[in-house]
Amino acid sequence: MEKRRNKTVLQSDKYRHELKYICSDIELRIVEQKLRMVMCPDVHADENGEYLIRSVYFDDFHRSRFFENEDGVDPREKFRIRAYNCSDARITLEKKIKSHGMTAKKSCLIDRETCRRMLAGESIRDRLGQHPLLDDWIFQRETVGLRPVMLGEYVRKPYVYRLGNVRITFDRYISASLRAQDMFERRISRIAVLPTGYHVLEVKYDDFLPDVIYQLIDSGHMRQTTFSKFYLGCKAIGGNIYGL
Repeated sequence: MEKRRNKTVLQSDKYRHELKYICSDIELRIVEQKLRMVMCPDVHADENGEYLIRSVYFDDFHRSRFFENEDGVDPREKFRIRAYNCSDARITLEKKIKSHGMTAKKSCLIDRETCRRMLAGESIRDRLGQHPLLDDWIFQRETVGLRPVMLGEYVRKPYVYRLGNVRITFDRYISASLRAQDMFERRISRIAVLPTGYHVLEVKYDDFLPDVIYQLIDSGHMRQTTFSKFYLGCKAIGGNIYGL
């Protein structure tokens, strides 16, 4: 994985295009074989070109993020904590913003203890001033009761293309769990979000999508969607998803 950076790092909030497709195993394999001819694997992936992603999503007492997603509110935003391969070597707090079909993301690194306290619902007021994004999360926790509601997990295989800053990811075995506090445990109970054999392909790019890439993914069979791992993960869990 990428080396740990200074805790003050904040990713650019530049808006990017984001397309999502639901696809079957066979469709995913066909598209991947085509893309491998022109795109490069992400350098941060393992020997199989993959890594495991876990994200803990937050919502408030009124379930505002969930219902904003359901109603298609625009713009909208949500917070999550993300880690890779069940490791605490790199833990990020992220805020994803969606507006007019475009997405932006802000992020900062947090340490394991800060993460533990956030997932346990404990105050982290003593972390104020460490980073503007962390201050934003603390403010929302104190004012609207922001708290962890769902852990999402999936295996990602990413490819990159320099022109247009294109990033295509194949997200397999998408699942959800109530066990947010077990974020770094190897084995946790989970519920599949999609039917067996179905996965998500995501295409992200800046100002334009090169024709060669568009033609390779435009098979005519994959269904474009507004797929949200947070929203569908919460629905898959069902019941008292806010009882953490």
